[in-house]
Amino acid sequence: MNTVEWNTNVSIDFKSQNNAKNRGRSNYNNNSRQPKLTSEAFLRHKKVTTQLPAQDPHKLVKKDEIPVRVISLLWLEQVWQCLIVEYKNDIIIVDAGMEFAANEELWADYIIPDISYLKKNQSKIRWIVITHGHLDHVGALRDILPELWYPTIYTTPLSIWIIKKTFDDPKKANLVKYKIVDPDYDFIKLGAFGIEFARVNHNIPETMAISIQTPKWIIFNSADFKVDHTPSIDRPTDLAKIARIGTEWVKLYIWDSLWSQTPWWAKSEKLIWETLEQQIRWVQWRIVIATFASNIGRIIQIVNSAIKYNKVVFLAWRSLVNNVDICQELGYINVPKWMIRKIDDDINNMPDERILILCTGAQWEEFAALTRMSRWEHPQVQLKKWDTILMSSSTIPWNELAINKMMNDLLSQWVEIVTNNEMDVHTSWHGYAEDHKLFLSLIKPQYFLPFFDDMTHRYAHKKLAIDLWMPEENVFTPLKNWVVIEMYDDVVLISDKPIKLDTVMIDGKWQWHMSWEYVIKARHIMAKNWIVGLIFKVDTKSQELVGNIQIESRWFVYSSEVKTIHTQIVDFVRAKYKDNRKKNMDIKDNLKRIKEDLWEYITKIIGRVPMIMPMFVYINKDPQNNLWDLPIEEAIVGMTLDEQWYDD
Repeated sequence: MNTVEWNTNVSIDFKSQNNAKNRGRSNYNNNSRQPKLTSEAFLRHKKVTTQLPAQDPHKLVKKDEIPVRVISLLWLEQVWQCLIVEYKNDIIIVDAGMEFAANEELWADYIIPDISYLKKNQSKIRWIVITHGHLDHVGALRDILPELWYPTIYTTPLSIWIIKKTFDDPKKANLVKYKIVDPDYDFIKLGAFGIEFARVNHNIPETMAISIQTPKWIIFNSADFKVDHTPSIDRPTDLAKIARIGTEWVKLYIWDSLWSQTPWWAKSEKLIWETLEQQIRWVQWRIVIATFASNIGRIIQIVNSAIKYNKVVFLAWRSLVNNVDICQELGYINVPKWMIRKIDDDINNMPDERILILCTGAQWEEFAALTRMSRWEHPQVQLKKWDTILMSSSTIPWNELAINKMMNDLLSQWVEIVTNNEMDVHTSWHGYAEDHKLFLSLIKPQYFLPFFDDMTHRYAHKKLAIDLWMPEENVFTPLKNWVVIEMYDDVVLISDKPIKLDTVMIDGKWQWHMSWEYVIKARHIMAKNWIVGLIFKVDTKSQELVGNIQIESRWFVYSSEVKTIHTQIVDFVRAKYKDNRKKNMDIKDNLKRIKEDLWEYITKIIGRVPMIMPMFVYINKDPQNNLWDLPIEEAIVGMTLDEQWYDD
C-alpha cells in the first residue's frame, strides 16, 4: 500500500517519485526545468557605477514637449526658501522667505526674493503654499503680497498667525486671503497641480513637507525637517505617508541640506525638554534662558514647564512677546496671562526663585536682551551672583568670537552658565546625515536637488545620495540662484537659460536692487577706508576756482595728522585742477582725473585709500547772469554720489 491515511485532512504519498532522495536526483538530471541561477536582479544597482556615460539628456526631450518648470527665486545659497513651480498657465509659489542682511548688504534690514518674473506672469499666479511659519519661509510675504494682489495662501493656523503679525499695517494684514489645510487629510487641486501634505518635525509646530503632483510626475519638497520620534510639542514625522508617496514615483526631490554633513541622528526634543524642565524645577535662583525667538517649540516647552513649577515668565524681546501671544491664541500655551508678562520693573519686586527670564541674545545680537545684560546696559535687569543662564541655542558659524566675548562678560558677573557642552539644553532643528539617508531611502527619487545653504552642506547631501546608489548625473548642484529646472516625461535637466533676477534689499521703507544700487557699493568703501570730500567753487563763466577748496574727511586721518594731510591734499588738487584747465577739460572730466590722481597720491603719502568724493558748486560773480539758467543738476552741486561710479 503506497498511501497511509490518518484521521486528519493530511494525506502523505510515499510513491517513489515523491521521495525527497529521488526528487533531488531528478532535478540534478533535468536542470533545464529550473530557472537559471543568477543574482542579476540584486546586482542591478551596481550598474550605476559601471555603465557607459549616458546620452545627452536633451535628446530625451520630445518634440514640442512643454515642461514643468521649477525656478529658484532665492534658496540655493541662502538659509531660506522661495521657489515657484510653473506649467503652462498655472504657477504656484512655495514659501516666500526673507534673510537678514549679511555683511555684503551693509546696514540694509533684510533681503527678499526678486519677484520681477512673477509680476510679468501675474495672471498665472493664484496660489501660495507655505510649509511653516519661520521668517525664512514667510518673512517676505508682507513685501510681495501687495505687489501680487494677495493670492490665496494655503497653510496651517500657526503660519497664518505669524504671517499676519509680520504686517505693520493691520489693514494690509486683513487683506491676506488664506485657506487652512490639515496635513493628515487634505489633498488640494490647484490648477494643473495636486498638493498633498505630510507632517515633518522642526523647531516650530505645524511644519509640513509637500508632494506636488504635476502633469510630469511628482515633485517632493521636504521643507525644513528632522526625524523626531518623540517630539515634545508636535506629532512625529509621518513616515508612513512619506513612504507611500515614495511608491508613487517621485521624479524630483527638493530637499533641505542643512547639517547633512553631521554624522548620526539629530537629538530628540523630548530629551531637551526633560533637561530644561529639570533645571527649571530645581534651580533656586533666577533663571535666564536664552534662545531664538523663532524657536517656538522650545518657547512652548519652557513656558509650560515654568508655570508648572510656579515661576513667572518675563519676556525680554518684542518678537518673543508676539510669538507667545500667538501660541496663547492657538491653545499651545494655556496658562493665566499674569504668569507671562513683558519684562518690566516688577521683576525687582519678586522673589528670585519665582523668576524665569526668557530672552534672545544667545548669538550676541547687538541689542538683544542677554547681550545688553552682559554689558550692564539692560534697563530692568542687572544680573546677580549665582543667577543661572541656560544657553538653549547653537552657535552660528563665524560668530564664535563675539559669543565668546559675551560669555566672558557674563562670567565676570559671577553668574552660572549652562551650555550644550555641560548638558543637553539644545538640539538641532534640522536633520543630520542619518535623517537625510532615511528620507532618501523612503522617497527614492529619480532626480535630486539639494538646496538650502552653501555648497558645503549641499555637496555633503549630494555625497549621501551617491552613497545610496543614486547616479551622480541625476543629482543637481547648480552654483547660483535663479536656475530653471525643467521636468519632462523622460528626463529632468537644468535649463541653459536661467532667468535674470537680482538680490532685493529692504532698507527702511524702501526696496533696492543690489546689482545697480550704488549706496551699497559706497558703504563698502566707507566701511573699510572711510571718506574724503572735496568741494570746488567754480566760476560760472570762466570755470576758474573761486576762493578756497573745502575739504572734509571722516574717520580717515588721526587728529595729530589732520592739518598736515588736509593741507597737502588741497594743495595737490588745486595744482591738478589748474593744469587740467590748461588742457581745456570741462569740469566733470577735470574732477574725474583729479580723483584718479589723488587716489594714487594719498596712497603714496599715508598708505590708506579712502572713498574720494570731489564735488563742485557754481559761483556766479556776475549778478547780471541768472544762475538758474543752468541745468538743474549742475546749478547746485555738479557731481553727486552716483556719478562717483561711472569710472569704476
